[in-house]
Amino acid sequence: MNTDLEEFIKTESKEGGKLDFKNTVEKYDGAFIAFDKVLYNKKDFTILMWGAAVNQTGIKDFEKAQLLWEEINHRKLTEPELKALKKGVETKLQ
Repeated sequence: MNTDLEEFIKTESKEGGKLDFKNTVEKYDGAFIAFDKVLYNKKDFTILMWGAAVNQTGIKDFEKAQLLWEEINHRKLTEPELKALKKGVETKLQ
């Protein structure tokens, strides 16, 4: 994996970074966000957005994205979070 790219993702995933979507998602009303006919809670949708952004940045491999997320957040992803991340990595954002 490109270490410069990895370092960029780690840095920008911190609070306030370009890959921190917590504040973006918190602006939505309601507890769930519908995306591609699936309802996500805000936490999982944040992970989906992160996955899509990481894909756009250059990490196309789901397993690499998962390992990177878990390293950044110091914990394993839950099953719903894994599904959200997979969807995000597979999603093409404009």
